[in-house]
Amino acid sequence: MSHASGIEHLRPFLPGLESVLADPSVSEVMINGPHVVWVERQGRLSACPAPDLDAEALMRAAIQICRPLALDPARTPTIDARLADGSRVAVCVPPASPQVTITVRRFGNRSFSAEDLVEMGSLPPELLEEIRKTLRSRHNILVSGGTGSGKTTLLNALIALLPQGERIVTIEDTLELRVDHPNAVRFEAGGEDSPVTIRGLVKHALRHRPDHIVVGEVRGAEGADLLQALNTGHGGSLTTVHANNSEGALQRLANCAMMAEGGLPWEAVCRSVVDGISMVVHMTRREGRRFVEDAIWVNGYSLEKKRFEWKLIEFELVAGRNRSNGNR
Repeated sequence: MSHASGIEHLRPFLPGLESVLADPSVSEVMINGPHVVWVERQGRLSACPAPDLDAEALMRAAIQICRPLALDPARTPTIDARLADGSRVAVCVPPASPQVTITVRRFGNRSFSAEDLVEMGSLPPELLEEIRKTLRSRHNILVSGGTGSGKTTLLNALIALLPQGERIVTIEDTLELRVDHPNAVRFEAGGEDSPVTIRGLVKHALRHRPDHIVVGEVRGAEGADLLQALNTGHGGSLTTVHANNSEGALQRLANCAMMAEGGLPWEAVCRSVVDGISMVVHMTRREGRRFVEDAIWVNGYSLEKKRFEWKLIEFELVAGRNRSNGNR
């Protein structure tokens, strides 16, 4: 993905938001149109007054973001780019939107270790030990959750648990992961019209002798290629999907794999998911907190019931206890 101007270059074009853009505690800036701005701090949204941020200023900001990309928002009304400081920015202008809309997602300079997440109450210590055992035994883990639930933060922490003497290949549509590992290769897909796709990179990654494959997020047909890789070695690999719960994550991964042309029948894909994924860890965001809501062991797929079989991993939540152990 190409780089747009950094946040510091946007400040003159977004009057009234200088302090917000300079505030490291702000993780997201959402501009819904002239004078309408919301920001996220520590998982909580709040409105931000912006009386000077009119339609002309917003269009100038959109042009400023697009200029380094050699794009014209008048010709390309929807743009997804990465700022020079690593933050992501999405721009939508008329006619795709009634007003210029700009959303900036910032990524802090600090990455949290698994121990940090335990201390913060985001990751139960009992579950961390199960995760360590799972990766040590070269079984694969799927992280699920909604937008902004902390999937990437947890994925970063889990990558750090992988053995230092083994090779990691990461694949992302935008480089967001922080990989502090002596033997790591990072691949990044291009934009919507780029020939460099997540699916192509998953296939290509196998040529680089990975011990562990990390896919930032599975969204489509690359799920089929990832499952094939997970079922032919590369144990201790990691990926994430959008889902509402742990069981739904397995269904989502199978649905993505089914998008591949000439793929396997549904039951075969589900068995491939069971063979490839041993544990699912589900993240959620609630009342400004991001934490593991539940986690499951993947036991199998029932042809009779046409559903995945799993066993809940019990742990103590800061806000209470997770669901009772058992099968569905």
